[in-house]
Amino acid sequence: MKYIALTIGPIVDTLSLGRKTSEVWMASYLFSSFMKKSIKKIKERSDAKFIIPFVDDALLEEQDNGVGMFHDRFILQSDTLTLEEVETILEEEKDAIAMMVAKSIKKDSDKVKAFFRQYLQTYLFESNEKFKHPILDISKIMDSIELHTPILDTDEDYLRLFLNRDIILGSDLAKASFGKKPSFEAIDAIAAQELGDDVDASNAYKYIAIIYADGDNLGEYIKSQGDVTKVSKNLFEFDKKAVASIEHYGALPIFIGGDDLIIFAPLLNKGETVFDLLDTLSKDYKKALKTDESTLSFGVSLTYYKYPLYEALERARDALFGVAKNHEGKNAVAVSTQKHSGQSFDFCVGKDEDSYEKFLTLIKSVLKEEVELPHAVHHKLQSHQMLFKSIESERLESTFDNIFNEDIHKDTFEQGLKEIRELMLSLGLEEKEQEKLFSMLSTIKVLRGDR
Repeated sequence: MKYIALTIGPIVDTLSLGRKTSEVWMASYLFSSFMKKSIKKIKERSDAKFIIPFVDDALLEEQDNGVGMFHDRFILQSDTLTLEEVETILEEEKDAIAMMVAKSIKKDSDKVKAFFRQYLQTYLFESNEKFKHPILDISKIMDSIELHTPILDTDEDYLRLFLNRDIILGSDLAKASFGKKPSFEAIDAIAAQELGDDVDASNAYKYIAIIYADGDNLGEYIKSQGDVTKVSKNLFEFDKKAVASIEHYGALPIFIGGDDLIIFAPLLNKGETVFDLLDTLSKDYKKALKTDESTLSFGVSLTYYKYPLYEALERARDALFGVAKNHEGKNAVAVSTQKHSGQSFDFCVGKDEDSYEKFLTLIKSVLKEEVELPHAVHHKLQSHQMLFKSIESERLESTFDNIFNEDIHKDTFEQGLKEIRELMLSLGLEEKEQEKLFSMLSTIKVLRGDR
Protein backbone atom coordinates (compact mmCIF):
# COMPACT_ATOMS: atom_id res chain seq x y z
CA MET A 1 0.00 0.00 0.00
CA LYS A 2 1.48 3.35 -1.04
CA TYR A 3 1.26 6.83 0.43
CA ILE A 4 0.10 9.91 -1.46
CA ALA A 5 0.37 13.36 0.13
CA LEU A 6 -0.75 16.80 -1.01
CA THR A 7 0.03 20.31 0.16
CA ILE A 8 -1.64 23.41 -1.27
CA GLY A 9 -0.99 27.15 -1.26
CA PRO A 10 -0.21 30.00 -1.22
CA ILE A 11 -2.35 30.45 1.91
CA VAL A 12 -0.36 33.04 3.87
CA ASP A 13 0.11 35.24 0.81
CA THR A 14 -3.61 34.99 0.03
CA LEU A 15 -4.68 35.87 3.58
CA SER A 16 -2.63 39.06 3.31
CA LEU A 17 -4.91 40.23 0.48
CA GLY A 18 -7.88 40.59 2.85
CA ARG A 19 -8.82 44.08 4.04
CA LYS A 20 -12.10 43.17 5.72
CA THR A 21 -13.27 40.29 7.89
CA SER A 22 -15.23 38.64 5.08
CA GLU A 23 -12.27 38.95 2.71
CA VAL A 24 -9.87 37.24 5.11
CA TRP A 25 -12.49 34.57 5.77
CA MET A 26 -12.91 33.84 2.06
CA ALA A 27 -9.14 33.89 1.47
CA SER A 28 -8.86 31.08 4.01
CA TYR A 29 -12.13 29.29 3.23
CA LEU A 30 -11.31 29.05 -0.47
CA PHE A 31 -8.44 26.67 0.29
CA SER A 32 -10.39 24.69 2.87
CA SER A 33 -13.26 24.24 0.43
CA PHE A 34 -10.85 23.21 -2.34
CA MET A 35 -9.34 20.58 -0.05
CA LYS A 36 -12.72 19.35 1.20
CA LYS A 37 -14.16 18.86 -2.28
CA SER A 38 -10.98 17.23 -3.55
CA ILE A 39 -11.00 14.77 -0.63
CA LYS A 40 -14.67 14.00 -1.21
CA LYS A 41 -14.05 13.12 -4.87
CA ILE A 42 -10.99 11.02 -4.00
CA LYS A 43 -13.07 9.05 -1.47
CA GLU A 44 -15.84 8.53 -4.00
CA ARG A 45 -13.51 7.39 -6.78
CA SER A 46 -10.97 5.20 -4.97
CA ASP A 47 -10.07 2.98 -2.04
CA ALA A 48 -8.14 5.81 -0.38
CA LYS A 49 -7.80 5.76 3.40
CA PHE A 50 -6.98 9.20 4.79
CA ILE A 51 -4.43 9.35 7.60
CA ILE A 52 -4.71 13.11 7.95
CA PRO A 53 -7.09 14.79 8.15
CA PHE A 54 -9.67 12.60 9.85
CA VAL A 55 -12.47 12.48 7.29
CA ASP A 56 -15.96 12.35 8.72
CA ASP A 57 -18.67 11.90 6.08
CA ALA A 58 -20.83 14.52 7.81
CA LEU A 59 -17.93 16.96 7.53
CA LEU A 60 -17.98 16.56 3.75
CA GLU A 61 -21.49 17.98 3.46
CA GLU A 62 -21.57 21.23 1.53
CA GLN A 63 -23.10 23.38 4.28
CA ASP A 64 -20.61 24.02 7.10
CA ASN A 65 -21.74 27.45 8.35
CA GLY A 66 -18.60 29.12 7.12
CA VAL A 67 -16.14 27.12 9.20
CA GLY A 68 -13.19 25.94 7.12
CA MET A 69 -11.98 22.77 8.86
CA PHE A 70 -9.70 21.34 6.19
CA HIS A 71 -5.97 21.90 6.47
CA ASP A 72 -3.63 22.69 3.58
CA ARG A 73 -2.41 19.08 3.56
CA PHE A 74 -3.55 15.49 3.37
CA ILE A 75 -1.80 12.13 3.62
CA LEU A 76 -3.58 9.02 2.40
CA GLN A 77 -2.93 5.35 1.73
CA SER A 78 -4.19 3.45 -1.29
CA ASP A 79 -3.54 0.28 -3.27
CA THR A 80 -4.98 1.53 -6.54
CA LEU A 81 -5.11 5.34 -6.64
CA THR A 82 -2.61 6.97 -9.00
CA LEU A 83 -1.06 10.44 -8.96
CA GLU A 84 -2.62 11.08 -12.35
CA GLU A 85 -6.10 10.42 -10.93
CA VAL A 86 -5.46 12.79 -8.04
CA GLU A 87 -4.12 15.44 -10.42
CA THR A 88 -7.27 15.13 -12.53
CA ILE A 89 -9.44 15.76 -9.48
CA LEU A 90 -7.33 18.74 -8.42
CA GLU A 91 -7.64 20.29 -11.88
CA GLU A 92 -11.41 19.74 -11.78
CA GLU A 93 -11.62 21.56 -8.45
CA LYS A 94 -9.41 24.41 -9.65
CA ASP A 95 -11.76 24.84 -12.57
CA ALA A 96 -14.80 24.68 -10.27
CA ILE A 97 -13.41 27.52 -8.15
CA ALA A 98 -12.57 29.47 -11.30
CA MET A 99 -16.12 29.09 -12.64
CA MET A 100 -17.57 30.26 -9.31
CA VAL A 101 -15.24 33.27 -9.27
CA ALA A 102 -15.88 34.09 -12.95
CA LYS A 103 -19.63 34.09 -12.31
CA SER A 104 -19.20 36.33 -9.25
CA ILE A 105 -16.98 38.94 -10.92
CA LYS A 106 -18.58 38.60 -14.38
CA LYS A 107 -15.34 37.83 -16.23
CA ASP A 108 -14.44 35.44 -19.05
CA SER A 109 -14.42 31.92 -17.55
CA ASP A 110 -11.55 30.65 -19.72
CA LYS A 111 -9.28 33.48 -18.58
CA VAL A 112 -10.24 32.94 -14.94
CA LYS A 113 -9.61 29.19 -15.29
CA ALA A 114 -6.15 29.85 -16.68
CA PHE A 115 -5.47 32.20 -13.77
CA PHE A 116 -6.48 29.74 -11.05
CA ARG A 117 -4.62 26.85 -12.66
CA GLN A 118 -1.51 28.97 -12.16
CA TYR A 119 -2.42 30.56 -8.85
CA LEU A 120 -3.55 27.53 -6.83
CA GLN A 121 -0.35 25.66 -6.08
CA THR A 122 -0.58 21.91 -5.51
CA TYR A 123 2.38 19.69 -4.69
CA LEU A 124 1.94 15.91 -4.67
CA PHE A 125 4.23 13.30 -3.13
CA GLU A 126 4.05 9.53 -3.62
CA SER A 127 5.99 6.74 -1.91
CA ASN A 128 5.87 2.98 -1.42
CA GLU A 129 8.27 3.21 1.52
CA LYS A 130 7.23 1.72 4.85
CA PHE A 131 7.46 4.73 7.16
CA LYS A 132 7.79 4.13 10.91
CA HIS A 133 5.92 7.36 11.62
CA PRO A 134 4.16 8.24 8.34
CA ILE A 135 2.57 11.49 9.56
CA LEU A 136 5.89 12.84 10.85
CA ASP A 137 8.15 11.47 8.13
CA ILE A 138 5.98 12.58 5.22
CA SER A 139 5.20 15.93 6.89
CA LYS A 140 8.93 16.69 7.06
CA ILE A 141 9.14 16.23 3.30
CA MET A 142 6.07 18.39 2.70
CA ASP A 143 7.30 21.08 5.13
CA SER A 144 10.27 21.69 2.85
CA ILE A 145 7.92 22.84 0.10
CA GLU A 146 7.22 26.57 0.25
CA LEU A 147 4.28 27.54 -1.91
CA HIS A 148 4.34 31.25 -2.67
CA THR A 149 2.32 33.30 -5.12
CA PRO A 150 3.61 32.46 -8.59
CA ILE A 151 4.51 35.01 -11.24
CA LEU A 152 1.30 35.07 -13.21
CA ASP A 153 1.03 35.51 -16.95
CA THR A 154 -2.20 37.49 -16.88
CA ASP A 155 -3.47 41.03 -17.34
CA GLU A 156 -5.83 40.91 -14.33
CA ASP A 157 -5.65 39.52 -10.81
CA TYR A 158 -9.02 37.79 -10.67
CA LEU A 159 -8.58 36.74 -7.04
CA ARG A 160 -8.14 40.35 -5.90
CA LEU A 161 -11.26 41.28 -7.85
CA PHE A 162 -13.16 38.46 -6.13
CA LEU A 163 -11.94 39.27 -2.60
CA ASN A 164 -14.40 42.12 -2.21
CA ARG A 165 -16.95 42.00 0.58
CA ASP A 166 -20.04 42.60 -1.56
CA ILE A 167 -18.94 40.10 -4.20
CA ILE A 168 -18.06 37.47 -1.59
CA LEU A 169 -21.43 37.73 0.16
CA GLY A 170 -23.24 37.14 -3.12
CA SER A 171 -21.02 34.28 -4.26
CA ASP A 172 -22.30 30.73 -4.70
CA LEU A 173 -19.52 29.42 -2.43
CA ALA A 174 -20.55 31.62 0.52
CA LYS A 175 -24.24 30.82 0.02
CA ALA A 176 -23.54 27.07 -0.16
CA SER A 177 -21.40 27.22 2.97
CA PHE A 178 -23.94 29.12 5.09
CA GLY A 179 -27.06 27.75 3.40
CA LYS A 180 -28.06 31.32 2.54
CA LYS A 181 -26.48 34.66 1.73
CA PRO A 182 -24.30 35.32 4.79
CA SER A 183 -24.37 38.54 6.77
CA PHE A 184 -20.78 39.06 7.84
CA GLU A 185 -20.16 41.38 10.72
CA ALA A 186 -17.46 43.91 10.08
CA ILE A 187 -14.47 43.69 12.37
CA ASP A 188 -15.60 46.69 14.40
CA ALA A 189 -18.96 45.00 14.96
CA ILE A 190 -17.18 41.91 16.33
CA ALA A 191 -15.31 44.11 18.76
CA ALA A 192 -18.40 46.08 19.79
CA GLN A 193 -21.05 43.36 19.71
CA GLU A 194 -22.09 43.90 23.35
CA LEU A 195 -22.65 47.61 22.87
CA GLY A 196 -25.10 47.88 20.00
CA ASP A 197 -24.77 51.39 18.65
CA ASP A 198 -23.03 52.72 21.76
CA VAL A 199 -19.46 52.06 20.58
CA ASP A 200 -18.13 54.89 22.77
CA ALA A 201 -19.14 53.13 26.00
CA SER A 202 -15.68 51.58 26.44
CA ASN A 203 -12.52 52.00 24.47
CA ALA A 204 -11.78 48.28 24.95
CA TYR A 205 -14.58 47.47 22.52
CA LYS A 206 -12.76 49.35 19.78
CA TYR A 207 -9.99 46.75 19.81
CA ILE A 208 -9.94 43.37 18.13
CA ALA A 209 -7.91 40.28 19.01
CA ILE A 210 -6.50 38.16 16.21
CA ILE A 211 -5.37 34.79 17.49
CA TYR A 212 -3.07 32.24 15.90
CA ALA A 213 -2.73 28.88 17.68
CA ASP A 214 -0.49 25.89 17.01
CA GLY A 215 0.17 22.61 18.82
CA ASP A 216 3.48 22.11 20.65
CA ASN A 217 5.51 18.89 20.57
CA LEU A 218 2.84 17.24 18.48
CA GLY A 219 5.48 15.00 16.93
CA GLU A 220 6.29 13.43 20.29
CA TYR A 221 2.61 12.83 20.90
CA ILE A 222 2.21 11.19 17.50
CA LYS A 223 5.19 8.91 18.17
CA SER A 224 3.61 7.77 21.42
CA GLN A 225 0.41 6.72 19.65
CA GLY A 226 0.32 3.33 17.97
CA ASP A 227 -2.72 4.15 15.85
CA VAL A 228 -2.16 7.16 13.58
CA THR A 229 -5.86 7.25 12.74
CA LYS A 230 -6.55 7.88 16.42
CA VAL A 231 -4.30 10.95 16.29
CA SER A 232 -6.33 12.41 13.42
CA LYS A 233 -9.60 11.52 15.18
CA ASN A 234 -8.49 13.26 18.40
CA LEU A 235 -7.48 16.40 16.49
CA PHE A 236 -10.83 16.34 14.71
CA GLU A 237 -12.62 16.14 18.08
CA PHE A 238 -10.59 19.12 19.25
CA ASP A 239 -11.56 21.10 16.15
CA LYS A 240 -15.27 20.49 16.75
CA LYS A 241 -15.00 21.52 20.39
CA ALA A 242 -12.85 24.54 19.49
CA VAL A 243 -15.48 25.83 17.05
CA ALA A 244 -18.15 25.57 19.76
CA SER A 245 -15.94 27.37 22.31
CA ILE A 246 -14.99 30.12 19.86
CA GLU A 247 -18.58 30.78 18.84
CA HIS A 248 -19.78 30.64 22.47
CA TYR A 249 -17.32 33.41 23.32
CA GLY A 250 -18.64 35.47 20.40
CA ALA A 251 -15.54 35.13 18.23
CA LEU A 252 -15.22 34.21 14.57
CA PRO A 253 -13.29 31.07 13.53
CA ILE A 254 -11.42 32.01 10.36
CA PHE A 255 -9.58 28.69 10.09
CA ILE A 256 -9.76 25.50 12.15
CA GLY A 257 -7.55 22.65 10.95
CA GLY A 258 -6.01 20.04 13.23
CA ASP A 259 -3.85 21.89 15.75
CA ASP A 260 -3.86 25.14 13.73
CA LEU A 261 -6.36 27.91 14.47
CA ILE A 262 -6.95 31.46 13.27
CA ILE A 263 -9.59 33.42 15.19
CA PHE A 264 -10.99 36.96 15.24
CA ALA A 265 -12.29 37.85 18.69
CA PRO A 266 -13.49 40.79 20.79
CA LEU A 267 -11.25 41.60 23.76
CA LEU A 268 -14.26 41.40 26.09
CA ASN A 269 -17.52 39.51 25.82
CA LYS A 270 -20.09 38.09 28.22
CA GLY A 271 -18.02 38.99 31.26
CA GLU A 272 -14.94 37.22 29.91
CA THR A 273 -11.73 38.34 28.22
CA VAL A 274 -9.85 36.96 25.26
CA PHE A 275 -7.50 35.28 27.76
CA ASP A 276 -10.44 33.23 29.05
CA LEU A 277 -10.97 32.05 25.48
CA LEU A 278 -7.31 30.98 25.26
CA ASP A 279 -7.71 29.08 28.52
CA THR A 280 -10.83 27.32 27.26
CA LEU A 281 -9.13 26.30 24.00
CA SER A 282 -6.12 24.98 25.92
CA LYS A 283 -8.44 22.81 28.03
CA ASP A 284 -10.31 21.65 24.91
CA TYR A 285 -7.00 20.60 23.35
CA LYS A 286 -5.83 18.70 26.42
CA LYS A 287 -9.16 16.92 26.80
CA ALA A 288 -9.36 15.90 23.13
CA LEU A 289 -5.79 14.62 22.89
CA LYS A 290 -5.84 13.11 26.41
CA THR A 291 -2.22 14.09 27.03
CA ASP A 292 0.06 16.64 28.66
CA GLU A 293 2.74 15.80 26.10
CA SER A 294 1.39 18.25 23.52
CA THR A 295 0.16 21.72 24.46
CA LEU A 296 -1.20 24.71 22.58
CA SER A 297 0.71 27.97 22.07
CA PHE A 298 -0.86 31.25 21.00
CA GLY A 299 0.16 34.40 19.18
CA VAL A 300 -2.26 37.26 19.82
CA SER A 301 -2.39 40.72 18.26
CA LEU A 302 -4.54 43.36 19.95
CA THR A 303 -5.18 46.23 17.57
CA TYR A 304 -7.57 49.13 17.07
CA TYR A 305 -10.44 48.05 14.82
CA LYS A 306 -9.37 50.42 12.02
CA TYR A 307 -5.78 49.13 12.04
CA PRO A 308 -4.88 47.43 8.71
CA LEU A 309 -6.15 43.87 8.96
CA TYR A 310 -3.28 42.27 7.04
CA GLU A 311 -0.78 43.90 9.43
CA ALA A 312 -2.72 42.66 12.47
CA LEU A 313 -2.69 39.14 11.00
CA GLU A 314 1.05 39.38 10.47
CA ARG A 315 1.59 40.59 14.04
CA ALA A 316 -0.34 37.61 15.42
CA ARG A 317 1.48 35.14 13.20
CA ASP A 318 4.88 36.59 14.12
CA ALA A 319 3.93 36.53 17.80
CA LEU A 320 3.16 32.81 17.55
CA PHE A 321 5.94 31.49 15.35
CA GLY A 322 8.60 34.08 16.15
CA VAL A 323 8.06 34.33 19.91
CA ALA A 324 5.68 31.85 21.60
CA LYS A 325 7.03 28.78 19.79
CA ASN A 326 10.57 29.79 20.83
CA HIS A 327 9.65 30.27 24.49
CA GLU A 328 11.42 27.79 26.75
CA GLY A 329 9.08 24.84 27.18
CA LYS A 330 6.66 26.33 24.62
CA ASN A 331 3.04 26.18 25.92
CA ALA A 332 3.13 29.97 25.76
CA VAL A 333 1.07 33.07 25.00
CA ALA A 334 2.77 35.88 23.08
CA VAL A 335 0.81 39.15 22.95
CA SER A 336 1.56 42.05 20.61
CA THR A 337 -0.50 45.22 21.14
CA GLN A 338 -0.72 48.23 18.84
CA LYS A 339 -2.73 51.06 20.36
CA HIS A 340 -4.67 53.67 18.39
CA SER A 341 -2.20 56.26 19.73
CA GLY A 342 0.68 54.47 18.00
CA GLN A 343 2.13 53.04 21.21
CA SER A 344 3.00 49.35 21.03
CA PHE A 345 4.12 46.75 23.56
CA ASP A 346 4.68 43.00 23.66
CA PHE A 347 5.17 40.19 26.13
CA CYS A 348 5.39 36.41 26.17
CA VAL A 349 4.71 34.12 29.12
CA GLY A 350 4.37 30.37 29.64
CA LYS A 351 0.83 29.27 30.42
CA ASP A 352 2.05 27.00 33.21
CA GLU A 353 4.10 29.76 34.85
CA ASP A 354 2.97 31.25 38.16
CA SER A 355 3.29 34.74 36.68
CA TYR A 356 0.65 33.97 34.03
CA GLU A 357 -1.80 32.84 36.69
CA LYS A 358 -1.15 36.02 38.68
CA PHE A 359 -1.59 38.11 35.51
CA LEU A 360 -5.00 36.52 34.88
CA THR A 361 -5.97 37.05 38.53
CA LEU A 362 -5.06 40.74 38.28
CA ILE A 363 -7.10 41.11 35.08
CA LYS A 364 -10.18 39.65 36.77
CA SER A 365 -9.69 41.75 39.92
CA VAL A 366 -9.40 44.97 37.89
CA LEU A 367 -12.27 44.30 35.48
CA LYS A 368 -14.61 43.19 38.27
CA GLU A 369 -13.57 46.35 40.15
CA GLU A 370 -12.48 44.28 43.13
CA VAL A 371 -9.25 46.28 43.19
CA GLU A 372 -8.20 49.73 42.00
CA LEU A 373 -4.83 50.62 40.55
CA PRO A 374 -3.13 54.01 40.93
CA HIS A 375 -3.22 56.20 37.83
CA ALA A 376 -0.16 55.61 35.60
CA VAL A 377 1.12 52.97 38.03
CA HIS A 378 3.35 51.35 35.39
CA HIS A 379 5.02 54.72 34.68
CA LYS A 380 5.80 55.12 38.37
CA LEU A 381 7.23 51.61 38.49
CA GLN A 382 9.28 52.31 35.36
CA SER A 383 10.84 55.36 37.00
CA HIS A 384 12.20 53.07 39.75
CA GLN A 385 13.33 50.31 37.39
CA MET A 386 17.02 50.52 38.33
CA LEU A 387 16.13 50.40 42.03
CA PHE A 388 14.07 47.23 41.61
CA LYS A 389 16.87 45.65 39.62
CA SER A 390 19.36 46.27 42.45
CA ILE A 391 17.38 44.88 45.40
CA GLU A 392 16.82 41.37 46.69
CA SER A 393 13.31 39.99 46.25
CA GLU A 394 12.86 39.95 50.05
CA ARG A 395 13.02 43.77 50.03
CA LEU A 396 10.35 44.25 47.36
CA GLU A 397 7.46 44.72 49.81
CA SER A 398 9.24 47.40 51.85
CA THR A 399 10.41 49.11 48.64
CA PHE A 400 6.79 49.24 47.42
CA ASP A 401 5.75 50.71 50.77
CA ASN A 402 8.33 53.47 50.40
CA ILE A 403 7.35 54.29 46.79
CA PHE A 404 3.59 54.16 47.37
CA ASN A 405 3.54 55.85 50.77
CA GLU A 406 0.53 58.15 50.58
CA ASP A 407 -2.68 57.50 52.52
CA ILE A 408 -4.62 56.77 49.30
CA HIS A 409 -2.17 53.99 48.48
CA LYS A 410 -2.94 52.31 51.80
CA ASP A 411 -6.69 52.92 51.70
CA THR A 412 -7.83 52.63 48.08
CA PHE A 413 -5.01 50.91 46.23
CA GLU A 414 -3.58 48.52 48.84
CA GLN A 415 -4.96 45.27 47.37
CA GLY A 416 -4.24 46.30 43.78
CA LEU A 417 -0.64 47.18 44.63
CA LYS A 418 -0.30 43.88 46.48
CA GLU A 419 -1.40 41.93 43.38
CA ILE A 420 1.01 43.93 41.19
CA ARG A 421 3.81 43.25 43.66
CA GLU A 422 3.06 39.52 43.64
CA LEU A 423 3.04 39.51 39.84
CA MET A 424 6.34 41.39 39.80
CA LEU A 425 7.86 38.95 42.28
CA SER A 426 6.75 35.92 40.26
CA LEU A 427 8.28 37.40 37.09
CA GLY A 428 11.55 38.44 38.70
CA LEU A 429 13.30 41.78 39.13
CA GLU A 430 15.68 41.66 36.19
CA GLU A 431 15.25 44.47 33.66
CA LYS A 432 13.84 42.14 30.98
CA GLU A 433 11.24 40.76 33.39
CA GLN A 434 10.27 44.25 34.52
CA GLU A 435 9.64 45.21 30.88
CA LYS A 436 7.33 42.20 30.66
CA LEU A 437 5.47 43.45 33.73
CA PHE A 438 5.03 46.92 32.22
CA SER A 439 3.62 45.37 29.03
CA MET A 440 1.23 43.23 31.07
CA LEU A 441 0.01 46.28 32.99
CA SER A 442 -0.42 48.20 29.72
CA THR A 443 -2.46 45.28 28.35
CA ILE A 444 -4.71 45.39 31.41
CA LYS A 445 -5.23 49.12 30.78
CA VAL A 446 -6.40 48.33 27.24
CA LEU A 447 -8.80 45.68 28.58
CA ARG A 448 -10.05 48.19 31.15
CA GLY A 449 -10.82 50.64 28.36
CA ASP A 450 -8.22 53.29 29.16
CA ARG A 451 -7.33 55.54 26.26
